[in-house]
Amino acid sequence: MGKKDKELMAKQKKEFVDNAVVKNIERRIAAEIFDLIEKFASYGFNKSHSVAYSVLAYQTAYLKAHYPAEYMAATLSSEMSDTDKIVVLIDECRKLGINVMPPDVNESDVNFIVTPKGIRFGLSAIKNVGTGLWNKCESTK
Repeated sequence: MGKKDKELMAKQKKEFVDNAVVKNIERRIAAEIFDLIEKFASYGFNKSHSVAYSVLAYQTAYLKAHYPAEYMAATLSSEMSDTDKIVVLIDECRKLGINVMPPDVNESDVNFIVTPKGIRFGLSAIKNVGTGLWNKCESTK
């Protein structure tokens, strides 16, 4: 049903309704049931997708609840190229009581990192800095 082939769907509907009528179900009710199934097929997930998403949601919630600073540092690092998302995530850190400190040449890393005082801003998240310079510095060590 997910392929949205109009001809195939019409054929399937006719077959579904005809088989339902053979089993003493009114044609109108069978057509309504098929329409509901078709509507669900346009946005529904199968069980394996649902389970995978629920496991991922559980693991994410667990990490955020038990390791909030580490979780937020990783999330901030994954969104470094999107300034708007960084602003939203820093606001979330404030709501969680996590201090986000500005970049520091002596303490910052390429990504956001967790320190005893909070999360230190990642150097590559600074506008127009990126990772190019960082990679050059690392290769000289």
